[in-house]
Amino acid sequence: MRIEIFTRSGELPELIEGSAIHSAHMFKVLEKSKGCKPYMLVAYDSNNNEIGHLLIAKRRDIRIIPPVLSFWYSILGEGVYCKECCNREEVFSMFIEKVFDMFDFHHTFIEVQNIEDSRFAYSTFNRHSFVPVRDQRMYISLHSKSPQERLTRSYRAHIRKAESNGVTYRQAITEKEIKEGLQLLKNYYMSKTRRRLPSIGALNAMLHDSSGALSEKSKLFIVEYKERIIGSSICLYDTERAYLAYSCGLRKSYPMQYPGIMAIWASLTEAYRRGFAHFEFLEVRDLSRLHRNFINTLLNYGGKQVGTLRWYHFKWNWINKILRSIYV
Repeated sequence: MRIEIFTRSGELPELIEGSAIHSAHMFKVLEKSKGCKPYMLVAYDSNNNEIGHLLIAKRRDIRIIPPVLSFWYSILGEGVYCKECCNREEVFSMFIEKVFDMFDFHHTFIEVQNIEDSRFAYSTFNRHSFVPVRDQRMYISLHSKSPQERLTRSYRAHIRKAESNGVTYRQAITEKEIKEGLQLLKNYYMSKTRRRLPSIGALNAMLHDSSGALSEKSKLFIVEYKERIIGSSICLYDTERAYLAYSCGLRKSYPMQYPGIMAIWASLTEAYRRGFAHFEFLEVRDLSRLHRNFINTLLNYGGKQVGTLRWYHFKWNWINKILRSIYV
């Protein structure tokens, strides 16, 4: 078994179909994102057939208050593997070894999150002195009940009132709609310290495929009121799961139209219409206890909270030892 590392989209081989988060399309999006450099790790067997691949983002973060400059490697999930692969943890362990080969003194830490099973690669993380931090994921099952049945009574009333007031929602199709929807997201996320939005160019690349047509892997939804866009959301699609990546609404300017609620509702109903089994909220991650209101908002859609682990490895071993004595 060997692992090759690709750093340019033009050099990427044909990859196994699977997670949208680890796709060649997402690689191209990260390639255009400011302060980010993607790495695609691909594992091959002795016959030169792909066993699996893992997308890693090398990120840079600059903050003025407080003044911080940090670099880190971010891994979102365990990657994509072929159906014949029966030793995913072993392959993933080799991917982690490659990450350590790339790790240099400039980088502050390695972050691994969005692991489906908390037991996955547990021995690998312990062997490399990763620090486990309790985290949570939130999703809605779409295969047993419709989204309307899972709504709380108050949110059912909010959506019904917004629609009676003339609020509509749909996918953004024209370039003008996409531009206005993305600009709304940008304005909203500028004030968020814990949640970051990629550049407009990167988001635009996310919504289009290599030919320039609208992508089926990600869609932008807009909420309109009196011919003005008052909310928008971006949803990513896997084979069986849809992910709400970003959402916003002008809730202070249009409180009785509930634009934030309708933006999420637009993505959720489309995922149900397309037959996805689960709808997951990516925005739940990276949230502190100060953002409980946002989590409570998602629970009103019928969301379920699932405990999981987020793993960190810092370049200073003494920090890893201290944190492991606290968290392990």
